[in-house]
Amino acid sequence: MSIHCKHNCCKNETNSSYIKWVIEVLGPVILGSKPCEILNISAKDALKDDKLRNINLFFRNCFKISYKFITMYDGGIRILFINRSSLSKVLENKKCISFLEFIGYPSNNDVNEYINLLVNKLHSSEFPHEIGIFLGYPLKDVLGFMGYGNYKFHGTRAWKIYGNPDISYETYDKFLDHRRKMENLIKLNNLDDLMNII
Repeated sequence: MSIHCKHNCCKNETNSSYIKWVIEVLGPVILGSKPCEILNISAKDALKDDKLRNINLFFRNCFKISYKFITMYDGGIRILFINRSSLSKVLENKKCISFLEFIGYPSNNDVNEYINLLVNKLHSSEFPHEIGIFLGYPLKDVLGFMGYGNYKFHGTRAWKIYGNPDISYETYDKFLDHRRKMENLIKLNNLDDLMNII
């Protein structure tokens, strides 16, 4: 699978080990197996401003993924990274759409409106657990975690798994594979080169 960006986006102006870690974590989002990822930076993090600046410098012109900074009530920052193409595919799932509509999302299936509503919810102190859908977790796991349906708790990988674990394990393994692929790319390339790959 080719992941070369045809837009020569995100010219690197920083050389940050933090950014390398972010790129690795975002491997599944960049490669498309995961629609979104959320990262947190504590208000108490002495490097918070540097981290935010480096994220802006590295990703500000990227066409592969977009991101939104969400300022928390305690001064911390949540960063929502989005692969709109992958998220659009998730939002084509009628069961996902029906559930999101049930909990107050719009019925027009507009990706931007869904993202905006999620971002608004992420501003509050009450975490929107439906974010699991946006993170690419199987719907049954999100429903089970939120207390809907009769899904039996099975175990935990990166999230809590409910019902038949097969699809959850398959999803998890795909995320892990894409993270490893990105980790290998980071080892073989400097940040400027990664900009031509991502």
